[in-house]
Amino acid sequence: MVSFVLIISFLLHIITFAAIYQLLKQIQTVKQSNTDDIQEVLETYLQEIREENNRLQKSVTMDEPNKQKPAQTIKDAKFDIDEMMAEEDQIYINENKDQMETSLHSRILQLYDKGLSETEIAQQLNCGKTEAELIIKLYGNK
Repeated sequence: MVSFVLIISFLLHIITFAAIYQLLKQIQTVKQSNTDDIQEVLETYLQEIREENNRLQKSVTMDEPNKQKPAQTIKDAKFDIDEMMAEEDQIYINENKDQMETSLHSRILQLYDKGLSETEIAQQLNCGKTEAELIIKLYGNK
């Protein structure tokens, strides 16, 4: 009876080890295929970047001869500057003024520096007394 149990145990161990070995081989093939896929993707990206760099280099080298134009006359340059100034003035006229608003922290600290108590600050700024106390404790002791 004991020998029968030992034989069954031995067979089960052999089957378990075989299953573990097969699973290990499958995991290794999956890892290898994943790394191959990643490598392919990176190689295609690298190739696209190289092509884009080559196109950019060609466009830069083709533009260089065009940049060697004769200098503008002083009259033309002055006229261009006057046009740009007029455009800038028009831009500034159309812009809205930016408004800055101080934060609650800074307003609390300003009022505290003026000598107001936490309760008065909380009432004036419409915030909690505890909030004012915490901000003063955190930032007020410089």
